[in-house]
Amino acid sequence: MNILFLSVTAGQGHNQTARGIMQRMEELGHSCKLLDTFDYIEPLFGEVVDKGYRQTVAHTPKVFGVAYNTMQRAERDMPKTVEITRKMSDTLCKRLFDVYESFRPDVVVSSHPCAAQISSSVHKLGRCGAPRIGIVTDYTLHPYWKGAELDALVTPSEQLTYGIVQAGMPERIIRPIGIPISPRFNAVLDQTAARAQVGVPDLPTVLIMGGSMGHGNVVDTIERLDTLPLDFQMIVVCGSNEKLRNRLDALLTVKRLTVLGYSDIVDVLMSASDLIVTKPGGLTVSETIAKRLPMVLVNPIPGQEDRNMDFLTNHGMAMRTGKYLPVDQVVWQLLSSPRRLQLMRSAQEAFGKPNATDDLQKLIEELGPKPDD
Repeated sequence: MNILFLSVTAGQGHNQTARGIMQRMEELGHSCKLLDTFDYIEPLFGEVVDKGYRQTVAHTPKVFGVAYNTMQRAERDMPKTVEITRKMSDTLCKRLFDVYESFRPDVVVSSHPCAAQISSSVHKLGRCGAPRIGIVTDYTLHPYWKGAELDALVTPSEQLTYGIVQAGMPERIIRPIGIPISPRFNAVLDQTAARAQVGVPDLPTVLIMGGSMGHGNVVDTIERLDTLPLDFQMIVVCGSNEKLRNRLDALLTVKRLTVLGYSDIVDVLMSASDLIVTKPGGLTVSETIAKRLPMVLVNPIPGQEDRNMDFLTNHGMAMRTGKYLPVDQVVWQLLSSPRRLQLMRSAQEAFGKPNATDDLQKLIEELGPKPDD
């Protein structure tokens, strides 16, 4: 079976999601192709989208939040907006016809709403009749998903189904199987062994992550936690933010601080930790839930991540920080209460979707051609 994966680089979560399930399908013998949709249509366009997203969320996140809320209101109150975005997709999709014709996909999987709209346009224009699957990578529905016509919409939880239907998506296509993550995050690794693998002492550990871009005021978080009258060490992952990493390397702290840049052993880091302080990106929190690691959520990017935080805290899987509840107080409350930590792990076990990748694999094979077709 030929499976075409369509993504958009705006951060790395959408691409990571696509790569994760693509790896699984390739291991099973399927032929797969991953396309960064905007970059393929026009490299300059793709670069502008990615850099624009990064610059906005890093320097003017409130602007991103206002834009997101405006899109949401427009999709709800102005049906013409949906029609405009569909017409844009009809135009852009023509640049993908050569890929569809040469690869001849049996199933098309989109991990970004704009890519899903474009795949819908290809279908509508009669250039490919393959089933279309969309993967929602946040604990909310981005308004652009409403412009996509899909055979299946993979969502993080059945708890979101009512709201998604209210937003205008047909219930028959909703598949609440979870956000697919690497199987590594389902592996159980002894905490002491994980710390040895990371190369840190066997001490209570707080993991601090700022997403793939090292977003958020990580220095302030570390300085606040460093004053706590508790015995623990900190591990911070800076992602691609080299400026932040250099600043942290020069930072003097009382507590032991291990500073990492990009890391491909995040699953081991989570196993080594007692608590994670992170922004609420959809993929990161799904990996954290799989690891049953209590969460403290900080610095959400306005828009999807605000809504991710609402979902996770409302379901007892995380605590949030705020103007009147700074990160050091929240971490102290959790590390001083083993019972609270256990309740959070229990909530993660109740609402987690550890088999999301397996279930998505089955869905793709279910919608694809049968061996005797």
